[in-house]
Amino acid sequence: MTDSRSRNHGSHNLGWISCQAFSLTIRSVALFGLLMTAMPIARAQVQLFPSLQGGTQNQPNSQNPDQPSANPEPTAPSGMAVETLGAVDTEAVGALPDSVAALPPDLWSGLSRNTIAALINGLNGNGDYPVARGLAKRLLLSAAALPPQDSGTQVSVLKARIEALARLGFAGDAGMLARAGADALRDPDGLAAVARAQLAAYDLPEACSTASNAVAQSNDVFWQKLIAFCQAVAGQKDQASLAAQTLFDTGVKDPVYFTLMDSITLGLAPELKALTPEGAMHYAMLRFSGAPVPFGSTDPLITQLAVQQASDLDVAESAARRGLLSSEALADKYLSEAFKSAALDAPLEALDKISPAAGRALLYQVLLKWEIPALRAEAVSVALTRARSDGLLIAIAPVFATPAMTIPPSNDLLWFAEDAARLFYMTGHTDRARQWHALLRSHATTNADSAASNARLWHLAMLSGETGQALGQSRRDWDRAIIDGAEDPDAGRAHLETLKALVQAATGGEPLASEADLRTDAMAAHPETGIGAAALPLHLLTRAAEARRMGEVVALSIAVLSTGPAQDLNPSTPIAVVRALTTVGLQRDARQLALETAVLSAPSPVPMDR
Repeated sequence: MTDSRSRNHGSHNLGWISCQAFSLTIRSVALFGLLMTAMPIARAQVQLFPSLQGGTQNQPNSQNPDQPSANPEPTAPSGMAVETLGAVDTEAVGALPDSVAALPPDLWSGLSRNTIAALINGLNGNGDYPVARGLAKRLLLSAAALPPQDSGTQVSVLKARIEALARLGFAGDAGMLARAGADALRDPDGLAAVARAQLAAYDLPEACSTASNAVAQSNDVFWQKLIAFCQAVAGQKDQASLAAQTLFDTGVKDPVYFTLMDSITLGLAPELKALTPEGAMHYAMLRFSGAPVPFGSTDPLITQLAVQQASDLDVAESAARRGLLSSEALADKYLSEAFKSAALDAPLEALDKISPAAGRALLYQVLLKWEIPALRAEAVSVALTRARSDGLLIAIAPVFATPAMTIPPSNDLLWFAEDAARLFYMTGHTDRARQWHALLRSHATTNADSAASNARLWHLAMLSGETGQALGQSRRDWDRAIIDGAEDPDAGRAHLETLKALVQAATGGEPLASEADLRTDAMAAHPETGIGAAALPLHLLTRAAEARRMGEVVALSIAVLSTGPAQDLNPSTPIAVVRALTTVGLQRDARQLALETAVLSAPSPVPMDR
C-alpha cells in the first residue's frame, strides 16, 4: 500500500441575554427504496407497535385467559415495553424501556411523512435543557402510527429516527430501534442506517455482518469503506490496506478515514490534529485504533470518547452541559483531580488561584470530606453560584445535589435554606426541597429574611405540585419579595414578569400582557420586517399546539430549546415551549422546564447575612 505520506490528508449570575437568532435547519431526506429480499441481519425477535384499536393494549384472551392466543403477542428483552398494531406498519415500531413513559401512539396525527421526517432531521443536541433531551428520546423511541406515504416519494421515518438517535448521542437506543425495526430496513439506505447505529453502539460484529449482506445490493462507497474497516478488525490487514488504497486512488475524500486506516493496518501514528472526525464510522475507528481523539468535534459520540481520554475538567463540564456526560461521570472527574492538603483545608482561599472547573472539583471534594454541616453548605452554595455565573448550573446542580441531600435542615442553616430548596426543586428532589422550604416557613412570622425567602419560593413549590395552606402562605408578598430579593431592582421586576408568564403557561392560564412584551423583544431582531429569526419557530410552535399536533410540538420544542445554552435564551422561548407542552397534555415536562427556567433566570440576589 502506498505510504500514507503520499496521500493528501489536508486540514479539512443570571441575566437575560438578547434572543439568539434561530434558524430551523431542514436536512434533505433520503428516498426510501422498495423493500428488498429478506436479509439475514441480526434483529430483535419482536415488533413493537402501538395499539390503536379500542384504546387497549396487549389484552389477554378475554374468553379464556389460560388458553394461549391464536396470535400470541411478541416478546421483548426484559425491561422493554411491547406494543402491537392491528394493521401493521413496520415503520411504526417503538423501543422504549418500561421505565420511560411513551408518548401517545397518535402523536404524529395531522402530519405527512415528509413533514415528520423533516422535523426529525432538524433535531440537534446543542442545547443543555435536560427536558429537551428527555423529550427527544421519547419522541424518537415511542411507537406511533404513521400516515400513508406522500405521493411520488418513499420517505423512511424509521431511518430518520435511528439516525437522529445516533446523532444526538443515544447510541444504544439507536441500535435497539434498528433491531426492532429490521423488517422495514432491508434496502441499502435502510441497512446503512442500521450499520451506522451498530457502529455508534460499537457493535462491530453486527455492523460487519450488515455490511456483508448489503454489499451484494449496493456498491456505495459507504459499504466499501466499512468492508475495508471490517477486514482490518478481523486481522486481515493486507486486504484492508489494499481496499483502502483502492478507495483513495479512485478519489474518495475522507482524510480522517484514511489516516485511521493507516494507523490500524500499517501501525502508523495517526496525525489527526488538523482533522475533525465526525460520524459513527469515525467514532468506531477511533475507538478501535485507540488513537488520541482530537478536541473540537461536535459529534456527541466522538466528544464522549474525547472526554474519556482527557483529564481536562473544562472538556468534561462542557460535555456534561450538552448531556453527553452523566452527573455520576462528572463527579468521578472531580474526584480524580489532585489537590494539595492546604487547598482542601482552606478551599475558599484557593479558589481564585485555580481554574473555575478545578474550583468546582475542589468544592466537591470538600463537600465529601468535611463533616460540619455549615461548611458543607458553604461549599454547595459557592459552587452553585460560580456555576451559575459560568452558565453551567443545570449541568452542575445534579452533581452537588446528591451529597447535599445529607445536609440536615436546621435553624443554624437558615441562610442556606433558600439555596437548598432551589437546588432540590430544580433537580427533582421535591421532598427534600419541601423540608428546607418548611424550615423557612416555620420562621416566617419572626424572621423577615425567612419570610421573604419563603415567598420567593412560592412559584417553585407550585410548579412542583405542592398544594394547600402551605402554598397559600408562601404566596403572600411574593411579588415584592422577588423584586426586593434582587441585587438590581429592575432585574427583579423583569424576573417577576418572567415568573408570572411561566406560572401561567405551566398551569394552562391565559397569556399575561407582560409575556406579549417579552415576545415583542424576541421578534425585534429584524425591525425592517418586524419579525425576527426567533419568531418563526415560536409561531409554528403555537400553531402546532393550537391544533394539538403533539409530535410537531415536541420536535419544535426540542429545536428552539437547542439554539444555544439555556442561559442565553430569551425568556419568551421557554415560556412558549412550556405553554405548548401544557396545551398538548405534557404537563409534567412543561412544569419541569418551567422549574429549570425559573431558577436559571433568577438575577443576582441580595447577599443574606449568616
